[in-house]
Amino acid sequence: MYGKEEALELRKLFWTSFGKYMGKHRSVHGNKVQWVNYKTRVKDIYFRLEADKRTARVFIDLQHRDPEIRDLIFEQFTQLKTVFHDQTETEWEWYPSYTNEYKTNVARIMIEIEGVNLYNKDTWNDIFPFFEKHMVGLDAFWVEFYDVFKNLE
Repeated sequence: MYGKEEALELRKLFWTSFGKYMGKHRSVHGNKVQWVNYKTRVKDIYFRLEADKRTARVFIDLQHRDPEIRDLIFEQFTQLKTVFHDQTETEWEWYPSYTNEYKTNVARIMIEIEGVNLYNKDTWNDIFPFFEKHMVGLDAFWVEFYDVFKNLE
């Protein structure tokens, strides 16, 4: 078990190490990307990375307050589902209504792996490639379809 300070330092090291690991990648359009804090440039659409003691996940949160607009954005993703899965090379889980950790209702598209632990450096070799594969694929999808979602904003 780690104390609060040790856990905080390990989380910082994890995300810093992942950032360095991803330094070899640029966006599909050639620009440098902050993979940990990916900017979609579309209001209320967020790409997130998360890791804890049991899982690591990559997800898209659609957080528009208006449920009808949120549903419209989710529907647009759904219409592109085949292309999305092709770009990310995996099938993701699709939740039109999901209650996040802040008790807010969002739409979420997510993929996760279990049996990994942010606090165990031995599992970072599983987490980093998982994040890498899905974020690079997500970026390829986003570069291609950004305008579609921007026009819904």
